[in-house]
Amino acid sequence: MASSEEVETPLAAGSAIARAIELAAGLATLTARVGGQADLAQRARALAATVAPLAAEDAAAYEEFLRTGTEAARNRTIELPLRMAGLAADTAELAAEAADSAEGPVGGDAQVGALLAEAAARAAALLVRINGGGEAAREATDRAARAAARV
Repeated sequence: MASSEEVETPLAAGSAIARAIELAAGLATLTARVGGQADLAQRARALAATVAPLAAEDAAAYEEFLRTGTEAARNRTIELPLRMAGLAADTAELAAEAADSAEGPVGGDAQVGALLAEAAARAAALLVRINGGGEAAREATDRAARAAARV
């Protein structure tokens, strides 16, 4: 049994977004692998690996901002979701590519991945706005939306 002293990544909006991107990349990986697209599967795994540490980083940044309220801490709460928005757009595009190259129902996993990634990009953009970053994530959300519309 875990003690209350053990540190776990808290589930907050940023960590949920990072996990959604990981799931989307995993679905793209599955479709690409089953479809014999090894290069595409490798790219999807690389995206998942890139986003994985962002859940803990975002949670730490949010906790620091709540604790200190400094401008530097607030900037970090913008920087990380902005990065996630870009990674979500990359993932949506990759998932749409995997879905395009799949035949039959196997493409459904990548299609769901593209939709999850679009939602993650929109959610990350929301955090950017809420935390004071304005429309900095608009390009990423537009890319993700175009990719999701392809599926």
